[in-house]
Amino acid sequence: MTVHPATTPTATPVWRAIRWGFIALFGSGACVHVFLALTTPESYRPFADAALFDWVYDAWQNIFIAYATLWALLLAATELTIAVLMAKSPRVGYIAVVAFHLALMLFGWGFWLWSLPALAFALPATRHAFRTQRGATG
Repeated sequence: MTVHPATTPTATPVWRAIRWGFIALFGSGACVHVFLALTTPESYRPFADAALFDWVYDAWQNIFIAYATLWALLLAATELTIAVLMAKSPRVGYIAVVAFHLALMLFGWGFWLWSLPALAFALPATRHAFRTQRGATG
């Protein structure tokens, strides 16, 4: 009988730490966006300046910035939803984490410096969540 390393008891704390790390990251991100939305919504204006595609920059300026407070609060709600999903349904939560970081990469090469390391944790953890019976990672 072959034991997969992800199913060994010593691997469980690693998966739990990754999961709770993402919960903390997205939960605190939600708080930051609420604060920025209510205090300095114009701080979002340069976010898409280095976007990889013109349509990303145009959409950001014409849609997000036009109603920055509203969209920033919706962004906060999205991040909070991802944190809750990670706590309640890790499989769905990890899919949301991966999708979020892939979308973030559209905003420029600098965001790849954040997103690639995040994906380096999220992708194996997603695989682990789908390979375990309950989908829990810890």
